Amino acid sequence: MSKAGAGKKGAGNPADKKALEALEGEKQARIDENRARCVALERFLVIRAEQTQRSNLEQETLRRRIIELEHKFTEEQSKTDLTHGEMYRQYKAMQGELIHRIELLQTTINTLRDELEQSRLELEKTKSEKDAVIAERNKKINEQKQKMEDMAIEFGEMLKETLEQMSKRIDTGSSKSDVKGLLGSAKKG
Repeated sequence: MSKAGAGKKGAGNPADKKALEALEGEKQARIDENRARCVALERFLVIRAEQTQRSNLEQETLRRRIIELEHKFTEEQSKTDLTHGEMYRQYKAMQGELIHRIELLQTTINTLRDELEQSRLELEKTKSEKDAVIAERNKKINEQKQKMEDMAIEFGEMLKETLEQMSKRIDTGSSKSDVKGLLGSAKKG
């Protein structure tokens, strides 16, 4: 039967009315509950839509930020590569200059060592020549001293002989003229 027929049949009965009212109340409670669920679900859906929209905006913002950071990173990497290349070029240029300078200084050091060695040899030669000259002069001085000593001894002997002769003549009674003659002969000798 249809709902209208069932309603009429139960319309006359008070227990049926109560059951019908109870069913109507239950039905209305379910409808209210479902409406409340619908409202809650619609709110939840709105909140979820807002969250999704915010997430999408944040995701897009982050995507742009990542692209921007990647671009900056690429620029910095390029700058770093250029700086690195320039520094390497400068390093190589400085290294070449320093190697050249070291070679020049090494050549200068070798030249100065050679000159020092030459000067040392010349100094030793000069010292040996000086020592030879000094030795020669000392030899001459010693020879002259020896001659002077020999002459002094000889003179002393001559003087002694002359004195002895003078003493003999004085003792023998010689005259003054003989003494003068003897002195004159000693001076000549």
